[in-house]
Amino acid sequence: MIPKHLYRLNEYRISEFADGSLGWDAHSSFGTQIGGPCFVYGNILLIGAQSSEENGFLKLEFIGTLKRLPMWHRTRYYCFASALLDVSSGRNISKERLQQMVSLSNMTSTGSKTMIGDNPGVFRLGQYQITIAPDCVISWKSHDGTHQIIGGPAVLESDILFIGPRKFDDPQQNKREFLHFLRALPQWDRTAFWCRSLALKPVLTDAKRLLTPSFQKKERISPKKRTPVKSHRSKYAKQAWSQLTDYCSDWVEEVKAGWPKRVWPKKKKQPKKKLIERFNAAERVD
Repeated sequence: MIPKHLYRLNEYRISEFADGSLGWDAHSSFGTQIGGPCFVYGNILLIGAQSSEENGFLKLEFIGTLKRLPMWHRTRYYCFASALLDVSSGRNISKERLQQMVSLSNMTSTGSKTMIGDNPGVFRLGQYQITIAPDCVISWKSHDGTHQIIGGPAVLESDILFIGPRKFDDPQQNKREFLHFLRALPQWDRTAFWCRSLALKPVLTDAKRLLTPSFQKKERISPKKRTPVKSHRSKYAKQAWSQLTDYCSDWVEEVKAGWPKRVWPKKKKQPKKKLIERFNAAERVD
């Protein structure tokens, strides 16, 4: 199918077809291109899993074609669909389930604040405690595998809950109390999808990135640019070496002093007359 419009999103080529469907292409290896489906869910472009592989451009040729394309502007964010989880099952979202939710979101444009509602509360989402404050600020708590309770912010965008990074610790609560309190909480039902990490990426940030080949060689640092060893390090090294040699010399002297000396027997000197007699006797025998 021939695409109707082509866009650029970082190192991805987004294709829009006549029936409204979307797809992505990217360079994989030497002369190979991979691709898959895309979905617009609210204000997020969801990049689906790879479904095709074919011969294509080389790396420089593919990037050259991307530079001539307009930037993707239909959504404010993009995210990989493989990072999303289903709230009801806690598993990865299938392609059929994703298409169903995308079609429903296109028919009903529901905002994030509408999904949160005016009622704050505390909910359970797997091993996470999700708290909605009266000012609609969302935060999470969990345990780090030990007895420490950690937490951080959460973001709700396009009816998807994104768990943010770790920002604080809660030393006033232990793991046993936390798990006991977590079991009594109601299940999170404000969104259909959620994500463990902050996988939400802005599109505008990618517009500022330069499209350069990933196999570009790194610049070698010349010997002139290398930082010389600081003088205080060499000073400490000399002091340590002198102390080590002094210690070794003292140890050698102690070993020598304690080692028993062996006295070799002295050879007795024979008088000159006996030597002359032995020499004369040897000549007579000859």
